[in-house]
Amino acid sequence: MFHLSRSRNVLQSLKYAAWPKHASNTSSAPASVTDAKEEHEEIVLQARKKLQPRLPLAKNFFVGLVDKELLAYPEVVPRDDMAQLENDLKPLQDYFTADKFKEAINSTETLAKDLQNLDIYGLNISRDYDGKGWNFSASLMAAEPECQGSVDIALSLLPHRSIADALQVKGTPEQQQKYLTKLAKGSLVATEAIYELDAPDYSLFHTKASYDATNQNWCLNGSKTFVVAPPKVAEASQLFLVLAQTPRYSERVESDQASVTAFLVESNVPGVKIHERVETLGCRSTTMQTVTFDNVNLKENCILGLPHEGQLVGEFLQQSSRLRNALIAIGLSKNILNYLTNFCTETKKMGVTLKDMEFARTHLAKATLSLYGMESMIYMTAGLLDEFQNPDVILETAITKYFSLKELLNISISLLDLKGPKALLTGEMSERYLRDAMQLYVHGESIAMLNGFIALVGLQHVGMVIGDNIRKQRNPLYFPGHIFSKFMERSSIDNPKTNMELHENLHPSLQPASMCLEQSVARLQMCCDLLLTRHGTGIVECHNEFRRIADMVSTIYCMFSSLARGSRSYCIGLYLADHELLTATAICQDGFEKVKNLATEIFNGQYVNNDKNIHRLSQQIIKSKGYFAEHPLKYNF
Repeated sequence: MFHLSRSRNVLQSLKYAAWPKHASNTSSAPASVTDAKEEHEEIVLQARKKLQPRLPLAKNFFVGLVDKELLAYPEVVPRDDMAQLENDLKPLQDYFTADKFKEAINSTETLAKDLQNLDIYGLNISRDYDGKGWNFSASLMAAEPECQGSVDIALSLLPHRSIADALQVKGTPEQQQKYLTKLAKGSLVATEAIYELDAPDYSLFHTKASYDATNQNWCLNGSKTFVVAPPKVAEASQLFLVLAQTPRYSERVESDQASVTAFLVESNVPGVKIHERVETLGCRSTTMQTVTFDNVNLKENCILGLPHEGQLVGEFLQQSSRLRNALIAIGLSKNILNYLTNFCTETKKMGVTLKDMEFARTHLAKATLSLYGMESMIYMTAGLLDEFQNPDVILETAITKYFSLKELLNISISLLDLKGPKALLTGEMSERYLRDAMQLYVHGESIAMLNGFIALVGLQHVGMVIGDNIRKQRNPLYFPGHIFSKFMERSSIDNPKTNMELHENLHPSLQPASMCLEQSVARLQMCCDLLLTRHGTGIVECHNEFRRIADMVSTIYCMFSSLARGSRSYCIGLYLADHELLTATAICQDGFEKVKNLATEIFNGQYVNNDKNIHRLSQQIIKSKGYFAEHPLKYNF
């Protein structure tokens, strides 16, 4: 018997998690106002109790473990509340598809007032501070209309929501009381001031803050760029979350070890200067600014979290930001797919409609596979955040953004393949989609840095779990018994042996697809074991291997999430659920081949997989300061 969802008592306990004000007394016995209030509070208290934390999902893929229970796709918004949520979202959907929105987008003041009236600023802020009080899953659903309506607006609201998330978890009661109600109403808009155009050579940031023990305040100096400002009314001010390098209190001389502190700085504080807009390739309606801080004096209550522990705030901020960034990629990808579908339906080439040509249909189907995987991953990750206490999802959020942005770029390139040169004409929707896709691809952080982060976090987990085995394999003469037992293993990269039995937790028709997932996880585990045995701590310099590992685990997480979603859809009878099974199966078959090829490259090593040749060529390019080959028609005599 396979599992379709959490047990009924869990669903009932979560019933009022997102909408505590909707609770009602259904008992037929008379009750006093006091009793009703106490019962309501008890229901809300029970709803807020999350399940006990589980072992990390994606991290355990690296050691060959799969949490089968999580193949029951999370249902953190119960049936009754889902109906209420859908009703609440209708005004948002209507607004972002109406002519009124198309007119308002040209006026920041009008747009900001409309967003205030729709309560968009407070989707993820607690009801205690006049917000909607929606959890991660519900707030992501509520943000979908704006993501499809306007990438620029969605991108500008992203830091506002991420900082609201951080304040609710990391902020003091005083900070929450001071800022959250204003943030929910839109009278104060929040934005991240983190990125610097030129990174320093030997420290994290040029922006620095020093503590004055006499006056008991901090002095902040520096400059931040690509600061995305949400739409705001004229009287509203901005709240910047600034990450700055800080020396520790006890050090008379500044240490080489970097320390970071997170500061909350309002735009009306003396010394804060907002410069003109920064123009970029895409998202041209988004207001991006450069902000400088010149001897800005801040009290200790302006610090979010603890002094010198800004990296913890940054990690939480990235966790929220990456997930919401992936949602914007999904919205833009849907727009591109719908645009391409209409184009293929209405366009003829050589007397044949594009929709009847195999290459065009392949593009559309591949884009659908990518979109289904992206959606499945983001709501799987959001479900883990909503359902469990303090879940370790730092890897899942990074993987979701990494996978979503790479697939968005691939989908946008389909515009060039199908539409040709016309796709780049100024004013064409396809030209705007391409620019916005490239802007999102590099927004906030480099994809190359992100894949390195994914691989490092996963390999570090492997070292913590099976570090003793790695040590034995790197010293074979001291541990011949372990080496012999390893040699006798029957599992190989071409024919990995598994006994996970994942099909027991899925619809029976997904058994072949589940085997693809099992063998992919086994190959990832064998690759990690091999890489750490082969390189040891030197693995940190093997960036090509990082890319392969990051691609493998992101593909596996996509397969896992898609299987869980497809199984749930078919078993509860959603519309076109049979095609969802087909989609999940196709994703697993594609993923199986991709993981197998990447694993083979890793096992073959640098002398077979061409890495060594690439490395030697790169050295000569650097030595020659560019392209080194002579003209193909040149003589040497």
